[in-house]
Amino acid sequence: MVAMLANTEDVVLVLITIVSKAIFGVICAIIAQSRGRNATGWFFIGFALDCIGMILVLSLPDLKIEEERDRRRTLEQRKLREQIAKERQVADSRHSNIERRLNVHDEALGLDTSTPPALPTAGPMPQISNETQWFYARDNERQGPVSTKTLQHLLLTSAIDDDTLVWSEGMPDWMPVGRMQPFSGEQE
Repeated sequence: MVAMLANTEDVVLVLITIVSKAIFGVICAIIAQSRGRNATGWFFIGFALDCIGMILVLSLPDLKIEEERDRRRTLEQRKLREQIAKERQVADSRHSNIERRLNVHDEALGLDTSTPPALPTAGPMPQISNETQWFYARDNERQGPVSTKTLQHLLLTSAIDDDTLVWSEGMPDWMPVGRMQPFSGEQE
């Protein structure tokens, strides 16, 4: 009789275990299906792993939400591509319209503005000798004339620096003294 009672208790314990595993399996299957996952597979995972299976299915991302997010992102990207294509068409149309108007304008004035004019080139540098007279700018005022040797001395004594503008007869414009061949590298 005692053996029979032990057997009955074992059977009840097995039945309770099977029922609890089945309950975990059903709960995992319901959660998995609501998250866009395979309900049958998750039933067996919940049946085998009990509470751990339920924790696993709850920790997985919801596939339905991800699919909706991907669908919205794809739709938004398509709309943006269409908008860019339209804007490109408008820009091309404006560009061709402006080009057409400029061509009409050029024809009316007898000009060709399609190619930029050549930049003026600086004339040849004057021959620099010891007798060349130089003007230099200090405090926004013209100083000089001074000789080439005096200008070199001013550079060496740091009375002027490489960025000081100088001019001599025959030069097209004022230039920094440091860019002039006989004076470059004079100041140390």
